[in-house]
Amino acid sequence: MMPIRLGAALAAMILATASVHAQESPLDRGVLLIMRGEEVIGREEFAVRGGGTSASAAAFTIASTALYPADRPAHVLTSVVELGPDSLPTVARLEIGNGETLTVIIGIGPRRITVRRRTATTESAREYPARERPVIIDDSVFAPFAVRLPVTAVPKRALSLEGSLGNAVEARLRGRAPTRIGPLTLDLESVEIDVGRQAITAWYDAAGRLIKLEWPARGLTVIREPQES
Repeated sequence: MMPIRLGAALAAMILATASVHAQESPLDRGVLLIMRGEEVIGREEFAVRGGGTSASAAAFTIASTALYPADRPAHVLTSVVELGPDSLPTVARLEIGNGETLTVIIGIGPRRITVRRRTATTESAREYPARERPVIIDDSVFAPFAVRLPVTAVPKRALSLEGSLGNAVEARLRGRAPTRIGPLTLDLESVEIDVGRQAITAWYDAAGRLIKLEWPARGLTVIREPQES
């Protein structure tokens, strides 16, 4: 297996983010276990901090590293997503390392979405009109769900971290109820997110932390790893 390397652009950006937030405690941090059935297929470490590093006024920055498989990773996905004051994304950056490194940088403006993709040998760019507000919905990186999607009537559309614009997105609260997480039963609030004809359900605790996510159409369940006391 070839070594996995961080590209210079994303590495510099991550270092800048770390420098900006060096004196700040994260608003949330944890580890997500990504499961298909009973098997843990991936592991994602993430942190949510206030503010951002881009020119736009960001309310939150979500940084994560996802490993597939969880124990001996052959694929590493490193991402940083900045959310505006309305908790919708303004900038997203992804790097996929699996031999040849792919870097994707997404800029989200009021009129257009720009996507730049780069490898060591190729580079491309494309634009989408921003008719609806994009929402990061990705089936490999789940940290963006750590900040709850706003339940508003604003038209929204799914945008993957690889830069593909997809189906319309609608979110709605399903209320608080006892929810089984492994051996524990927790009182959690759930949000149901419709993406086209697929439903995603995310559960949050009283502090607003993501605890569990289910994506039945993909056969995926994501559970926050319990922290040692």
